[in-house]
Amino acid sequence: MDDVYLEPRPRIVASMMKQNVGKCVTMMGIVAPEKISTDGSSFQMSTESDKEITVLLSSGLNELLDGIVEVTGTVDQQENLHCVVYRQLNSSESLDIEAYNAAIKMTHKFPNLCSYSQ
Repeated sequence: MDDVYLEPRPRIVASMMKQNVGKCVTMMGIVAPEKISTDGSSFQMSTESDKEITVLLSSGLNELLDGIVEVTGTVDQQENLHCVVYRQLNSSESLDIEAYNAAIKMTHKFPNLCSYSQ
């Protein structure tokens, strides 16, 4: 798990998954308890324009996810996200997913605004 933090990885939105197949990325979305598989091996995350992304886990969940979740993992050919690490973000404020996605798109459109240099 610690290896995922050794290299910079882009934050993406659902519409960017196709061009990031095979790459490690970070995405943010909203998970509702009813979107978790019965065996806890995957969940659906609502993202850009209510698009659902399937997040596949290497081991079952041991907690109930509800609300804002950040997932880092690898995108596969079917545009699923193979989770390396996830974290639930606890906040008293709701996430404006459309504003967040607009900010992510801007960082890709104007990469000089936010660089990953060390």
